[in-house]
Amino acid sequence: MLSDCNYDKVKLIHHLSKIVGFIDRHAVGDAERGGHPLCAEEYKELREDLEKHIGKLSAAVKGLSKEDKF
Repeated sequence: MLSDCNYDKVKLIHHLSKIVGFIDRHAVGDAERGGHPLCAEEYKELREDLEKHIGKLSAAVKGLSKEDKF
């Protein structure tokens, strides 16, 4: 059975990935079209930070699964 902590990791990966997708599909382009270059840069920076966290969470899930602790 999946523990609460492991479930939370997977759930966070899912939700953070959706936010990254929203940034890619809408936020950056909307800011650029609206003449808000600082907002566009902030969204890009946020995306990079989220990708780092998604990577760390994914590595934790992979590590636990290799040890049969997931």
